[in-house]
Amino acid sequence: MAETAYRINLSSVRALQDVLKPVSLAEAPDDLFQQIMKANQTMLEMDYTSFPDTSGNPTYAKYASIVVNGKVVAQIDNHGWLETSNAMAGACTQAINKADASAGVTSGPLLAQTRAEKLAESLHGQIVKASSAMTQSAFESVPQPKATVDTKAMINDPRYAQLEQLQQAHAAFLAQQIAQNQAAG
Repeated sequence: MAETAYRINLSSVRALQDVLKPVSLAEAPDDLFQQIMKANQTMLEMDYTSFPDTSGNPTYAKYASIVVNGKVVAQIDNHGWLETSNAMAGACTQAINKADASAGVTSGPLLAQTRAEKLAESLHGQIVKASSAMTQSAFESVPQPKATVDTKAMINDPRYAQLEQLQQAHAAFLAQQIAQNQAAG
């Protein structure tokens, strides 16, 4: 079989910057600007966020295991969060979605119980409740640890100043647009 050679005529190829005019983010439409700024602010904040140690908090302890044919295939904590293998993830996700639709709660032992029931039913397994399983009222009485942001360090980050400057440039651009529209109309 003969190979076919293809040739591309590059005489009409132009550099991207010759075809497209770069636009400053400050001059982007406001909805796009706000979306990008929120994403950048979130990423910056995450760099300065410390997450609490939850190892001693009973709300993060095991609620139940789902056992199929004598093997633990999934575990659920008191929040209702699921831990399973990658191999079981698909089957568990389908059951979890059904459970979440019928649970009426978003966190805690009531959610954990509903998820455990749907998983056991879907996987033809059984629920083995842990000794650390909590009631919903006990769960709700335990203060939840919060992530903390080192705001002082974040404000000293040069990226913070860049975001502030970009916000000011966008405000000036919007004011200029309003003034031009008023002058034209």
